[in-house]
Amino acid sequence: MFDKTIINEALQNSRSAIVSKIQEFVNSKRQGTGAYEPLYDLLTDYPFRVGKMLRPTICISVARAVGGIGQSALATAAALELYHNAFLIHDDIEDGSESRRGKETLHSKIGIPRAINVGDATNVLAVGLLLENLSSLGVTKTLNILHEIEVMAQQSVEGQAMELDWVADNTANLTDQDYFTMCVKKTCWYSFMTPCRIGFIVGNPNANASALVKPLADLTRFGMLLGIAFQIQDDLLNLIGEMEAYGKEIGGDIYEGKRTVMLNHVISHSNPGESKEILKILATPREDKTSDQIESILKLMQKYGSIDHGWCLARSYAKQSAELFETLDFLEAETPLRSEEKFISEYHDRRFLKELINYVIYRNL
Repeated sequence: MFDKTIINEALQNSRSAIVSKIQEFVNSKRQGTGAYEPLYDLLTDYPFRVGKMLRPTICISVARAVGGIGQSALATAAALELYHNAFLIHDDIEDGSESRRGKETLHSKIGIPRAINVGDATNVLAVGLLLENLSSLGVTKTLNILHEIEVMAQQSVEGQAMELDWVADNTANLTDQDYFTMCVKKTCWYSFMTPCRIGFIVGNPNANASALVKPLADLTRFGMLLGIAFQIQDDLLNLIGEMEAYGKEIGGDIYEGKRTVMLNHVISHSNPGESKEILKILATPREDKTSDQIESILKLMQKYGSIDHGWCLARSYAKQSAELFETLDFLEAETPLRSEEKFISEYHDRRFLKELINYVIYRNL
């Protein structure tokens, strides 16, 4: 289904490189004059839990696939990981989530006010890392990257707003297209599209982004298709995955009322009485929902083919991304490691990106 050696080695090497970069940067801030040190202990909580490290690995791999040096993408890749973790901290609070990466969520451990502050501080750290690019990449590329981050952040908060509104309003009658619109904004931009685009900007010798419109557009569409497939698979794992591998609460999306493809499908395909009962359960506060209620919705999803519907959609989008990927001839087949590339895997190039396509739909975490 996918080459585990390529996927695992690239992700593990990224983890070592990114953790080291973040630790080094956090230590530099911790040692600043007047710094409040206890904050910096909390800043390394989520980033140092074992996550997938997809975003930095995509960024580094695209940069190297177009001829760039892996080290030149490291600061930006680490910043992307910090933005991701800041989103997760805030997302967990907004959703009332209980588990993240196999451990208790941060707000459950230290309280909501302190967790919000840690999320804010994580965003601030990411900005600091991006400013390191001035000395290594120059002003033009640094500004282009900052613009990409601004677009990514705007899209992400818009997507989150859509999802939160659907939950708050207990929205029914949502279509697959409604879900795709939300998913592209909330997931695809910051998880796939922006890492691809920034990796290309970092690695390409041409610093003028306006001259790179066509390849950037192709990478953007590739990231969008792959991101939709990834998110549907993530939603499926939340329904039918194994807690030990998945690292998050199974059924948590239903407890939170998230409008996934599968939930939208079962609401629209079940009979009126069943749909009314589903919406009644979804309107119940999370803490008052019972496991039996969650199980009843899962059974209806199985009855009406909602799980199969989601799986078919994920495969369809992955297939489209694979077809598009074969046309990206500006990505070199392989990029040999150079002596100055520390912590970088030989698979951080087109080979990782190709295996990523099947990984997103066949993974179990």
